[in-house]
Amino acid sequence: MYICDMQLSIIRQTPAVSILLMLMLVAAAFLRFANAPYVDELIAGGAALPGVWVDLFQSNYPIWGWVLSGCVVAMIAIMVGKMTSALSLYSARTTISIPLYAIVAGGIFIAPDSLSVALSAYFITQMFRHLCGVYVHGTDLNYAFMAGICAGIAPLFYAPSLTFIALLPIAIFMFGLSWREVVTMVVGTLLPIATMCYVNWLCGGEFPMPAIELFDAVVEPAGYTLWGSESVIALTMMGLLLFIAICGISTFIGDRRSASMRPRTILAFSAVTFVVACATFALPSATTGVFMLVALPISILSPVMLLRLRDGMSNLLIVILLILTILHLFIA
Repeated sequence: MYICDMQLSIIRQTPAVSILLMLMLVAAAFLRFANAPYVDELIAGGAALPGVWVDLFQSNYPIWGWVLSGCVVAMIAIMVGKMTSALSLYSARTTISIPLYAIVAGGIFIAPDSLSVALSAYFITQMFRHLCGVYVHGTDLNYAFMAGICAGIAPLFYAPSLTFIALLPIAIFMFGLSWREVVTMVVGTLLPIATMCYVNWLCGGEFPMPAIELFDAVVEPAGYTLWGSESVIALTMMGLLLFIAICGISTFIGDRRSASMRPRTILAFSAVTFVVACATFALPSATTGVFMLVALPISILSPVMLLRLRDGMSNLLIVILLILTILHLFIA
């Protein structure tokens, strides 16, 4: 009798189910990429030191590169699910953000330099987590310094992620950071590129050369266009994910009583992160690797709307998204 009355809700499944689904999606995505990559996935660009060294490792050992990339993506997905639960961002407990991250990061397109892009996405996620930590824990300079460090390291692996540094001044105003936290964050942001310049100078090169190479990597055209894909399924997935994310933003903006002040502020910051991530596609050096960066805000914002819908409607949207992902992965 209990089994007959029980309702199946995909969005309210246990963390173990979400992690298992995410692992299957990540494994299928990289297996498909290794055997039958799309034309858009062959366009590389945006590499800067030490990202060039990582790309060299992946080109020499492609299997290890794909395995490590998948492990990093899985780790980020679990980190996002744990972060959303710890911050209590939603009206009900859910871990649907874990498979959602895998769908966006690997289910649409994967970059040929997937390992360096995944490492950059990892540091962007850490930057976001530490910025939220500054807001939640108050005057803790460790969170501010680590947020700056992660923001400075990310572009060294994938140059287009330089746009995410714009989130730092936005976080200063949205979270009301003190001048000590601001100074600490700025020092942390400049430290990675300054270290690269110093090491380059010690090796006999010009001091500003790494910074110049980073700028050149950002503005050098890669030849990728977001809406130029030949895959109709991929374009449909982009449209559906964009629709769900925008509806999630509209949901928490329109209903001021849906959450307390702290989750609403973090969700608003996630919406700004979503805008910055989408703007990254406009960079000349942008490639399919940007999907790993966009996966962070989409996986955080989408559950806001899915939890407000009836179980039947939210299940339908998730099933459609999974079917599109499977078709895109196995019917090239």
